[in-house]
Amino acid sequence: MQRPMGDRGASRAGTRAWATVIASVSLVLATGGVVLLGIGIGGGWVPFGDPGTAEILPAVALFAILCPVIGWIITRRQPANALGWVYLAVGFWQSLNMVSSGYSSLDFHTAHLHLPLGDIGSWLATWAWVPGFTLFTTLGVILFPSGRLPSRRWWPVPAVAGLALVLQAVPTAIASWPYRGARLEAASFANGPPGIHDPFLAVAQSMLQIGQLVLLTAMIGALAGVVIRFRRAASEERQQLKWFTYAALVDIGILVAWTTGWLNAPLAFVSGIVFGSAIPVAVGLAILRYRLYDIDLLVNRTALYGIVGGLLLIGFAVGDVVLQAAVARVTGGSSEVVTAGLGLTAGLAFAPLLRRIRPSVDRVLPGRARLTLLFTDIVGSTQAIVDLGDERWRGLLTRYLATVRSELARFHGHEVNTAGDAFFATFGRPMAGLQCAYAIRASVQQLGLQTRTGVHLGDVEMRGEQLSGLAVHTAARVMAEAEPGEVLISEAMREAIQEPDIQLRDRGRHELRGVPGEWQLYAVETVSSAG
Repeated sequence: MQRPMGDRGASRAGTRAWATVIASVSLVLATGGVVLLGIGIGGGWVPFGDPGTAEILPAVALFAILCPVIGWIITRRQPANALGWVYLAVGFWQSLNMVSSGYSSLDFHTAHLHLPLGDIGSWLATWAWVPGFTLFTTLGVILFPSGRLPSRRWWPVPAVAGLALVLQAVPTAIASWPYRGARLEAASFANGPPGIHDPFLAVAQSMLQIGQLVLLTAMIGALAGVVIRFRRAASEERQQLKWFTYAALVDIGILVAWTTGWLNAPLAFVSGIVFGSAIPVAVGLAILRYRLYDIDLLVNRTALYGIVGGLLLIGFAVGDVVLQAAVARVTGGSSEVVTAGLGLTAGLAFAPLLRRIRPSVDRVLPGRARLTLLFTDIVGSTQAIVDLGDERWRGLLTRYLATVRSELARFHGHEVNTAGDAFFATFGRPMAGLQCAYAIRASVQQLGLQTRTGVHLGDVEMRGEQLSGLAVHTAARVMAEAEPGEVLISEAMREAIQEPDIQLRDRGRHELRGVPGEWQLYAVETVSSAG
């Protein structure tokens, strides 16, 4: 029997309420954890028993804060997506682990305070990290982005992840309970608290290690699921998976830099901010489909600047070694002037080398983006030249160009190309493009001119400053179908705009010259928010 609409509405409201409660509790715990970590670092003792806590604090704090926020947003926008609850759970356990570790460390290092529940904090710190880490590295991977498994055959992955969680958390929690407090805080549980000879501790530690191996198996299975999902995915889901993969690779690169000691303290702090936020932010962008297609442009720019920076770094290093050796033969020492000169040369070579490398990178990894494309020109410009004469027309055209550029700047449009009185511009948001088109029409009418405008939303390839692709031709053809004084938009634009203060008139289906198929077009009647 189908559930009544009222029951479904109440169920959804209850789900949202629970999500709000979990997210709120997690944020309170995370805030407390940040404060305690700050107190510990300022007091000269080290929370978590990790000498690098001061450097990784941004990563720990941001991850604990962003996960419940992203989970809460997903549960509200896509209630059926299980990833929302996964990230809520990850955020809760990460926050609980952070606050319990900081609180128990404060209790241990300020023993005269005798903080209440300090022993419980030390006990929680031994195992509370397990659920969040396990969920994040397994279900958070294989369920992305739909919240479902790639197919029913992948059920062993969450089952193995659950087994890993139990093997790590349960024996650890049971074995450490009798020794909670100062003795447990004084040493790492993985090595066993000193002076304690308990057979069950050895068993628990062995099960912890077995659980970590089981977890590794589940993680490999989750990654395999992502590969299979990517091979089967449609274009939009591929873009979502690209966001996740890009963020994961960024985090892996930061981990490598940390472990090899390539980063000084300021860079480690900044990289910690990126490390803690990369995957949660990428997941939020991908699932909510905000600027989803920008990932190709991001990959393109990362490859371009990485190659150019790498070549300059190698050239600088080789040149410094060679020239310093030559200087040493003459003067018997090194020269800072040589190093400074090489650095200046590398800086001056950056832009020319970027221009040389960009075409090759664009061919291999063309940047793609989903943009709002606007084409507009003056109706009857040739007749206007005849009526006004060349000199008066030049003055009017100058005012027209200034008017259009003023409206583009007001709505954050990017002027791609101008030819005579025709403009081609792009916008990051569909509504901004529509508002700008409507505002241009109104402003140009005050000059005694009429325009025709076409607006389309589509995917384009970005090669340097040039845009190409079928979407560009489609937008130009949409403009060609517009009547004098008309703003015409495509079906893709209509679907992307949800604001209620827009009135459209159905202009029927059209064949656009040079563009396959028939296209449903709409004339914009009113856009009150543009005024």
